[in-house]
Amino acid sequence: MPTYRLETFGKLALSGGASSTLSHQRRRLALLALLAASGERGLSRDQLLAYLWPESAAGNARHSLEQLLHALRRVLGESVFSGTNPVSLDSGVVASDVTEFERALTRGALAEAVALYHGPFLQGFYLDDAPEFERWTSAERVRLATRYSEALVRLAGDAETAGDHSVAVRWRRLQVEADPISSRSALALMRALAAAGDRTAALQHARVYEELVRQELESEPDPSISKYAATLRAGDSDHGANVPVPRSTGGGTSARSDLTPATNAPADQPLRASETLVSPVPPVSRESAFRSVEQPTTGRWRSWWLAGFPVGATILLFAALAGRNREEMPALDPNRIVIVPFRTSGVDSSVKYLSEGVVDLIAPMLTGDGGPIAVDSRTAISKWNRITRGRDGTADDARQVARELGAGLVLTGAVVEVGGRLTITGNVIPSGAGDARPLTSISAPIDSVDRLLDQFVGQLLTRQSGVAETSVSAITSQSLPAIRAYLNGRAAYRRADEDQAIENFSRALEIDSTFALAALDLAVTTGKLLRAQLCVFNGCRVYSMVPGVAMSERVDGLFNRAVQLAWGYRFKLGRRDRPLLDALRGDNYPRPSSARETLANLGRAVAAAPDRPETHYLLGVLLLHQGLALGLSDSRERAAAAFRMASKLDPSYLAPLMRLVDVAAFGGDAASLRRAGVLYLSRDSVGPTADYVRWLVAVGTSDIAAHRAIRARLYSLSRPTLDHIYLTSQMSGLGLEDADSAAILLTETTADPIEKSVALRRASLLALNRGRPSEATRLLRRMGELRTQDYSLRNFAIDAALFNDGERALADSSAREMARTLARDTLRPLSPEARRPTSVAMLGQSMWYLDSGDTIRAAAATDWLQRHADSRNSVFSVVPAMLIATSARRPDGAVLRALVDSMARDGCCALPPFLNFELAHAYQESGDEARALRAIRRGVGYNPPRMLSVQLREEGRLAARLGDRTGAIRAYEHYLALRSNPEPTLLPQRDSIRAEVNRLKRGR
Repeated sequence: MPTYRLETFGKLALSGGASSTLSHQRRRLALLALLAASGERGLSRDQLLAYLWPESAAGNARHSLEQLLHALRRVLGESVFSGTNPVSLDSGVVASDVTEFERALTRGALAEAVALYHGPFLQGFYLDDAPEFERWTSAERVRLATRYSEALVRLAGDAETAGDHSVAVRWRRLQVEADPISSRSALALMRALAAAGDRTAALQHARVYEELVRQELESEPDPSISKYAATLRAGDSDHGANVPVPRSTGGGTSARSDLTPATNAPADQPLRASETLVSPVPPVSRESAFRSVEQPTTGRWRSWWLAGFPVGATILLFAALAGRNREEMPALDPNRIVIVPFRTSGVDSSVKYLSEGVVDLIAPMLTGDGGPIAVDSRTAISKWNRITRGRDGTADDARQVARELGAGLVLTGAVVEVGGRLTITGNVIPSGAGDARPLTSISAPIDSVDRLLDQFVGQLLTRQSGVAETSVSAITSQSLPAIRAYLNGRAAYRRADEDQAIENFSRALEIDSTFALAALDLAVTTGKLLRAQLCVFNGCRVYSMVPGVAMSERVDGLFNRAVQLAWGYRFKLGRRDRPLLDALRGDNYPRPSSARETLANLGRAVAAAPDRPETHYLLGVLLLHQGLALGLSDSRERAAAAFRMASKLDPSYLAPLMRLVDVAAFGGDAASLRRAGVLYLSRDSVGPTADYVRWLVAVGTSDIAAHRAIRARLYSLSRPTLDHIYLTSQMSGLGLEDADSAAILLTETTADPIEKSVALRRASLLALNRGRPSEATRLLRRMGELRTQDYSLRNFAIDAALFNDGERALADSSAREMARTLARDTLRPLSPEARRPTSVAMLGQSMWYLDSGDTIRAAAATDWLQRHADSRNSVFSVVPAMLIATSARRPDGAVLRALVDSMARDGCCALPPFLNFELAHAYQESGDEARALRAIRRGVGYNPPRMLSVQLREEGRLAARLGDRTGAIRAYEHYLALRSNPEPTLLPQRDSIRAEVNRLKRGR
């Protein structure tokens, strides 16, 4: 008998012997699953390497495999594996349900095989950095689920042939559970139920199926379902298909509430949320009530008044007491729910215990984690029994129970047993004014109450969280723990707590790696809408171009895993969600998309889900931080409109309110900034974003005291907040001393080499924008100590000297070293990975030659770029070619300028940072200053702010020449804010701009 057992259906777990030591060793369990599914044929070592270590070097991967096999032999025994290449699992040591499942099917033991299938293959199991394993898992999951369904079809067919209709119904139900949206499975179950004499259940399943298809697929169901249902209805009067559900008798309170759908409604009529109790008190109109009282004659009115006085006094007294009681009732908590006993009915007497039992079972599940918190079950039942006193309960009774217990919500429902299956329905009702919110009915076998209630509570939590109706079925198909984690993540994201949101979404995916919607929301939360890459040593980090987003290796990994999982299970996403995934993933994943591509994809996402607030928010973020670089002059107004729409759709969503503060700051409107800040802080005064809002309002409204208070604890702010301050201060020209401090803190408070290298690079860009080239040089040298790639460092130095008032000496030495390196590297064939950095370096070299007047070497470098250009690098060859053609007055100069102009409108993040600056220079040289100004303004709007002060200076000059005095003053004043305290060598330049501003303001 095997010592160990590997279970793969519905989970991945190893039991028996010393298996507990492997419970958290995911890669070891993955290896066992691979071998178990491969059966006796096993897998080659190369196949195992491809599944488990696809990104590792071959030598490292083989070493890892050997270590893994050795570790498993040490724990499970030397004989656990058979063979060396291929490797297989010895079923005499480790038995597995998947192997037994396949063998049972092979020998025709279908019932035995079906009994082994407890859920999707490896459900909830995932492996980091192993996309091939994830793809294999998905393919195996589909294959095994198909074989399971085929077995059920054969079993059901055999039972129907034998005339055993009850057994056929059992197999058909399992078939439907395996594929609930299959019209063939649904129709087969309906026919089986009708053949078994249960037409009511057949019609009920038709309604359930049609609603499921509309929610899940957003399309109309197969007409064969409604056609067959109509056939069944036509025979109802003769065959008793419309028999009312019997009332519950005995066994405790049978709580019949007008808050629950009437389950004795005819089977051919849909249940309505407004249906009341099966035996309500007949309504009495106000007019009929008064007609039943004889009207007094005029002559007797005084005696009626005297006789009625005591009665009136009594009424007033009771009214006063009632008012006093109302005042003493606890305040209603909108996040508190009371569950009253459910109505029960059915043939099986054991169902009756669920009337009050449902209260006891559901109340502990509603803990406030991801939704409302339940009133204690015994308290709720006691209060209900006191108010109803043994009679059928009403809507008002349920609301009274909730009000007396301080609950803002009340949950009522019904549990019906038909043919050995339970169906639970319910409504969530506000205890004050408001309509019932019906919950979709859920069915399960009578021995699966726990699973039934898990799904029911999951649906309740999902609907109460405000999730779009079209996404409810996708969420509630997951396990309850995964749903809780997901909804907690949504709540954290909406209150601008991205760290907590990331933790919860990650937790949901740990529980169930097929949870596509959780993966999509995790990708949203990581903030990598636009991203770029920086490499140090042999590692690279993808960091976000959106300010205020954390950067770490873990977040990079989470984003990539989220995108890969969401993409792998995109069939579980609705049509409204898939376009958002497309926008986040991009057209060329894993390569990042341009801002223009992302904008187009987000536009499609908004069109697909106009009621989804996150999509409007992301569109606003892109417009705010990249719109000007894309040439959209009204981008800030459009961004503000997108943020307002997101906030309107979900008033609890804080991120759009924070970005409206940014919009006001960028526009220089102190009054709007103050209003936006007050609005945000009225919703969130202690969250991680509140400090950033306080800082921005303080610097934007010149609130010295508030600014001093926030500066005093700048060191305690989070890295995302410091990063946000660093970027916003430069783009707005506000609080630039705080940007200096933030840059220092970001640099000095991390030990991660890639993170530190990014911080040093950003600090050097700030130093250049602030007019401090010596400081920028010092920071670049520190980057060199971190072994940032040589090409990158030398390009940074050359770009600084050519386009950002940087030190010429460092650039000159960097150019000479670059020339020697390129001469060596370009003699041999380049790998695809090396082509782009080499092309970037060659472009920098050609720009240096052009600036030095060495057109021969510049042309040679341009020729090399043209010969090695591809779809990603074509811009590198076009820029120097454009400058050479324009300078020589060649006819092709206009064509090249138009081509570069088109490329420049791609925006972030793969273009050379000086592209718009050089394009403006070419336009000026050709005499087209209007286009030059448009190009330079795109460069000013480019985020992150590279060459910002230099481009502002150029914008001011061009705007003044073209008569745009307001635009010139605005650009020059922004420049002066950045260069408020430059190094001495740049003081004359700063002072000349200051004089020019004064001249423009005087109108001369």
